[in-house]
This record gives sequence, C-alpha cells and structure tokens, in this order.
Amino acid sequence: MASVFELLEEIEKQPGIFLGWSTAERGEQLRDLETLLIGYGHAVERHGIDDAGATFMQSFGVFLRERYGWSAAIGPIGAIRDHATNDSVAWDMFWKLLREFRASGP
Repeated sequence: MASVFELLEEIEKQPGIFLGWSTAERGEQLRDLETLLIGYGHAVERHGIDDAGATFMQSFGVFLRERYGWSAAIGPIGAIRDHATNDSVAWDMFWKLLREFRASGP
C-alpha cells in the first residue's frame, strides 16, 4: 500500500479480508478498523515514513469537530458511532465522512 488512503479504499471494497467478521457484525469491524488505523499510524511514525497515516486519526477527529462539532475524545470512529443509530449506519457514515475529509484537503 502506498498510503493510508489506498489501504482504506481496499478495506472498503473487501472489509472481511482485512478486518474479518461479516457485514452483520459492523461493530466488530469498526473496532478492528480503529485498531488497524491506530497501529498503522504508529508504524508509519516509528519508521519515519511520509504518509498521512501518521496523523490520520488525529486529523480526522479534528475534521469531525470542526465540521460537525463532534467531540473525538473517544476517537473519530467512536464519535461516528455515537452519532449513528446503529453500527451498520456508523459503518456507512465512516466511508461518507472519509470522502468528505479527503475532499476537504487536509
């Protein structure tokens, strides 16, 4: 993968391959997606790789706070889950908000 965003594109296409679980278990997939992104960020930072993944979770949280007024104290995925009616809706919201975040150009 060349960037965190390319990895996320692959995850969106085939979440079961990257995260496990079925589409009926979106809560588990969201939890594992968060864990994967945190680990990705640490690895990128630790190895000095120039990739948006190093600050993705923080930057995405700031975006959610500035755009929607949401607290990301529990992380951006937690904030999304707090504002969704269920985990399936949160899953779809994550991808929609990710596209908005990317389009905003941070």
